[in-house]
Amino acid sequence: MAFGGLIALPFFWRFRRFPEGVLDRRQLQILVFLRNNGPHTSSEIARTLGYSVQFTRRALQILRRMGAVEVYLKPSRSLEDYGE
Repeated sequence: MAFGGLIALPFFWRFRRFPEGVLDRRQLQILVFLRNNGPHTSSEIARTLGYSVQFTRRALQILRRMGAVEVYLKPSRSLEDYGE
């Protein structure tokens, strides 16, 4: 999706660890999903688990602050794609 000529880049979330704090049932489901299925975008997580994208993003931010997940940018093209 482009915004004023800019391309929205895909941010992926990945499992790091289960936190010591108390988790909501849905937050725990997100963590288990990421642990079992590897990195996914917030939209993919929301669609798979049946949550709204807004809730999923909010939950992922909380989990990130707890150190349970991390977010990274996955390039859509590799350096090899820019070769001859």
